[in-house]
Amino acid sequence: MFNILLDPLPTQWHGYRIDPDFQIGIQMMQISTDNEISEREKVWLMADLLFFELPGTAQEITDGVQWFLGGWYTDNSEKSEKDSTPVMDWDMDQWRIYSAFRKQYGIDLNTVKIHFWVFMGLLTTLDECAFTRVADIRGKIVTGKMSADEKEFYRKAKRRYAIGAQEEETNEDRLATEEFLKLAGLR
Repeated sequence: MFNILLDPLPTQWHGYRIDPDFQIGIQMMQISTDNEISEREKVWLMADLLFFELPGTAQEITDGVQWFLGGWYTDNSEKSEKDSTPVMDWDMDQWRIYSAFRKQYGIDLNTVKIHFWVFMGLLTTLDECAFTRVADIRGKIVTGKMSADEKEFYRKAKRRYAIGAQEEETNEDRLATEEFLKLAGLR
């Protein structure tokens, strides 16, 4: 097991050079949660980002990708029902994460090169900030023990910060899309 206090940060896996930059790790995590990509394609896309030269077998590639994404994590991982609700989104939370790193660590994530494992270690230990407050709101379970005001507050806040919430398509948008599809010969 890797120990940041004792071991140098890895730049290879089983002799295969990797690109350990945090931005590569974020892209890999985005791919891993993309529902429009098959599981097999996800592994190959992530491996293409991570490795300079792909390992010899599909199992090695899968193992290398999993190692990179989770090798920094040292806590016990027990899945619970609460874990199924995502509390962060790399696109929606980009400015909250960026500003938290600037304020707490003095790190400009737009210009710095840091190892993905260092980035994740810092991200998961951020002090209270806009990012952690929004993540807490997303993960908060509204219970019957809460006052009516608390329930209303959390319901509104959860709607505001909901991941994947999209604006409803207007009738005008639907008509414009339909017209485009007809002109393109697709309808």
